[in-house]
Amino acid sequence: MQAMKSDRPMARPNSTNKFISVAIILAILIAAGLVVFNSYQSKSTSPAATVISQSALEETYGLRVNLVAVTAAGGMVDFRLKIVDGKKAKLLLQDKKNFPSLLAGAGGATLSALEDAQAQEIKFEDDGNLFVLFSNAGNAVKPGATVTVLFGDVRLEPIVVK
Repeated sequence: MQAMKSDRPMARPNSTNKFISVAIILAILIAAGLVVFNSYQSKSTSPAATVISQSALEETYGLRVNLVAVTAAGGMVDFRLKIVDGKKAKLLLQDKKNFPSLLAGAGGATLSALEDAQAQEIKFEDDGNLFVLFSNAGNAVKPGATVTVLFGDVRLEPIVVK
């Protein structure tokens, strides 16, 4: 058998184009991951926060944390505050930016209450209660872990989750 001549160029393997495409996609994914990671970290850390103990929270702001627990088959975090002194509690909670949020573990995710919950009127009555449910996205909070409660720039010492 003899080989026939053709005036068409010989087809090149497509491996170079595939390699370049995979490299570009990988670079885009890495860049996107870094952007997400940096924005996630900046939201979850607050270097200017004042750290206080639970007893200082009660003395200064008239609030006592009664419960932080995972509920609803792990999908929610139940957070309960006792308003010991309504006048002191109003000093902290009348500003909506001080509405409680949870920081999961050291440098973990920040769980914020829904806007509807934050918009509700708080009755600052002595011996009143404030109940807040947080969505536990990605099971960020687990029983036995510690969370930090944030009230704006006020950071409460870590609390063990039930």
